[in-house]
Amino acid sequence: METKLLSKKSDELIIFLSGWGCDGGQFKNIACRRDLLICWDYCDMSFDFNFSPYKKVWLIGYSAGVFAAGFIKDKLPKLAAAIAVNGNPLSMDKYYGIPPQTIAKFKGLNLDNYMAFRRDFLVISEEELKLFNQCPPSRSFESCFKEFDNIELLSAKPYPVLDFDYAIISECDKIFNPQRQKEYFKGRYRLLPNAAHNVFTLHFKSFDEIIDFALGK
Repeated sequence: METKLLSKKSDELIIFLSGWGCDGGQFKNIACRRDLLICWDYCDMSFDFNFSPYKKVWLIGYSAGVFAAGFIKDKLPKLAAAIAVNGNPLSMDKYYGIPPQTIAKFKGLNLDNYMAFRRDFLVISEEELKLFNQCPPSRSFESCFKEFDNIELLSAKPYPVLDFDYAIISECDKIFNPQRQKEYFKGRYRLLPNAAHNVFTLHFKSFDEIIDFALGK
């Protein structure tokens, strides 16, 4: 697991476990008034970080990052809250997870169809696509495929699961079925209207806003 700390000299930290195919640079325009630890690349789940400087630690898992959170839970301090965004720990489950036809889309990505995939699965409009493309992930397809293979491998046997306190579910998510997300999280979710799987362009301008929205502030 790759990590990058963006420090504001705060005594609070947000751990952000990003989604499949993401990287640290993709979220550089998203503000945060707390310290922010961005995590990505789940080709392996190794994780090490010194939490001692912080009085309060929050966790936000996005997409595959919700799944990945379970693998580092024993290395985390007591959390102020754990928030899932458009994902659940059962990413490969036949009912709650990513549908097989969408998994096939992931595995078939190449330079010719990647832009269409972004438009069809990640964003809600052409306006949002333009914003997304201003700061896209820069990882290679080879790296992304390796990461997906590892997620599938880990999912095929019993694995640790983090129990999230809150969830944010996009009304128009085409990666995770919103209705089944509601069923999984029961009364712990807030619905984000007019939003697709990506929420980091039109919907949230800071990681602090994500926490406030999930907590109903």
